[in-house]
Amino acid sequence: MKVLHIDASPRTVRSVTRKLSAGFIQNLRLKVPGLQVTHRDVGHHPPPFISDAWVGAAFAPADHDDPSMKGVLHHSDALTAELLSCDTLLIATPMHNFSIPACLKAWIDQVVRTDMTFKLTEEGVEPLVKGKKALVVTSRGGFVAGTDFDFQEPYLRKILGFIGITDITFVHAEGVNSGEKEREAAMTQASAKLIELAKGW
Repeated sequence: MKVLHIDASPRTVRSVTRKLSAGFIQNLRLKVPGLQVTHRDVGHHPPPFISDAWVGAAFAPADHDDPSMKGVLHHSDALTAELLSCDTLLIATPMHNFSIPACLKAWIDQVVRTDMTFKLTEEGVEPLVKGKKALVVTSRGGFVAGTDFDFQEPYLRKILGFIGITDITFVHAEGVNSGEKEREAAMTQASAKLIELAKGW
């Protein structure tokens, strides 16, 4: 089994999602001894934002052989290859202003690419990322699940589904900024869910 682990938190020792996702990987290793994990830390090392040159290179004709354009897409090609080669996508991300951090959006913009992760046909969009499942571990300062303030889970479900990943499980640690007791309780609850998920993954 190959897992692509995306960490999107800018924090380190106080990061809830880093601790929870690392715990999931640790428990998954107990079940899958040969587990292969590719760790991409976009929280500490964010991908570049999309540029005019990137757009020109990404949408250039397939037979257009321009070394400079290939250089512009080098980082995107590497990130996309990591996604396409994994069996499971693990995204660990805090909620920022009711949505995802800019660093995670930058990663998404690099890997959602025409003719690589989706294709435009006469019938519409054809997803190209098939046979994979995803686990998204989030932390929220307050309690927003099921409210119209949650733009995080709906967006991630939509964009991952757009490229073909529809088997998605979310585990939320909510209320982590409500106090230390509430933070620990949220982490304990989320950790228990992740332990059970690892057993059946």
